[in-house]
Amino acid sequence: MPMRFLSDPLLWASRRQVVSGAMVLIVTSVLGGCGSAVPRPRAARLKRDSCQYCGMPVSDPRFVAEIWDSDYHRVRIYDDFGCAVMAAAGRGEIERSDVAFWVADESEPSRFLDARSAHYRSGAPTPMGHGFAAGPEKGHSIDFAAATSAIREKALCAHSA
Repeated sequence: MPMRFLSDPLLWASRRQVVSGAMVLIVTSVLGGCGSAVPRPRAARLKRDSCQYCGMPVSDPRFVAEIWDSDYHRVRIYDDFGCAVMAAAGRGEIERSDVAFWVADESEPSRFLDARSAHYRSGAPTPMGHGFAAGPEKGHSIDFAAATSAIREKALCAHSA
């Protein structure tokens, strides 16, 4: 069997292919890691995901709320809109429009609404008893500011007693 030397063109072509393939892999892995995750809600896994505020397993998809955590590039899941409000208030995120905040549409739980532009109704049988559900404007006449204010006020009254 004849020996190939570095001057053999077939050997160089093979090395060029290996080096260029390696460069392509390196560039795509670096570029893939540079971009941040796109903020968007995800479907909660019932009885597998736990509320980031109260720790209860998510049990009813109609009342799920999610807030984007830009530090970890993932959503924080809450079993009740009220839990999400309390967590966001504690983190100073309620008024921050740059923090994505979603709620499930109670009439179509697989669809998420922007929490700040959604409409709410009170008296809903939510998992933690905060009582607010999001949905289409008809029957959901409370805006975000009024709903969050009512939830925070109720929490203050409960803790002051």
